[in-house]
Amino acid sequence: MSRSEKLRQRAKELLASKEVAMVIGYCAGSKPGLSQPAFITRPEEAQRLIFDSTCSQNLANYLLKVKNSGKVAVVAKGCDSRSIVVLLQENQIQRENLYILGVGCDGVVQNGAKSVSCLACQYPNPVIYDEMIGDEVEKPAPDPIVAKNDKEFEQLSSAERWQVLSEDISRCIRCYACRQVCPNCYCPVCFVDASMPQLVGRTHNLSDNMAFHIIRALHMAGRCVECGACHRACPMGIDLMRLNRRVARIVRERFDSVAGVDINKPPALTQFNPADPQEFIK
Repeated sequence: MSRSEKLRQRAKELLASKEVAMVIGYCAGSKPGLSQPAFITRPEEAQRLIFDSTCSQNLANYLLKVKNSGKVAVVAKGCDSRSIVVLLQENQIQRENLYILGVGCDGVVQNGAKSVSCLACQYPNPVIYDEMIGDEVEKPAPDPIVAKNDKEFEQLSSAERWQVLSEDISRCIRCYACRQVCPNCYCPVCFVDASMPQLVGRTHNLSDNMAFHIIRALHMAGRCVECGACHRACPMGIDLMRLNRRVARIVRERFDSVAGVDINKPPALTQFNPADPQEFIK
């Protein structure tokens, strides 16, 4: 029995027994080679479910939208499960209302190539689940090209890094696709939409674009699980993962913390240690 067949069977059983009111998974998209989120509420609909390398959306993004729908089952790759952990840590969802169907992931594909976020993935298996559908997969070796590019970026002077970042961010059209697909970007009023006071200008000139992306990166520090959903959603091809990986590395090195891997360890920036030397404050 294939993994998709096992998934369909378990979804059908969970719905037929009324253990869950809904299963959030993936079904075939409108075009060949694409998939899309599926919200299954009847056992006979479970046959629509699939799981393969086209299943790129982070399904944790939909949990807040259905949190009043009763107990929900959700298909979770490694990155999805880490987003779920962050949502649980921040009391946005309740564990007892969730049934996690874990799946190992060998990487998702976009435009015929493995997503750049998957090239650096160190958590291909779910870190939290109620049952695994299929076997776990082996952790991939870090991609040498991504590591080389990150190292070269780190070795630039601050002025050179700013120039590289500016050239990339200047192409942003402020469509906010990066925000909309992020499971852990759930503020009722985003800082860019606030008008009383208006915190960030709404044009897409470089200054406003840079303010948006830097504030968002700081807001996601210690919370971003590097799923790459924002990177894949960007219609301008901006290398958002370069910024995300750098922020994650700084949090990891400074706070010994990785987002969404330990339900019992609060996110790094939600804690205050009076003994922190704060040597970075000039």
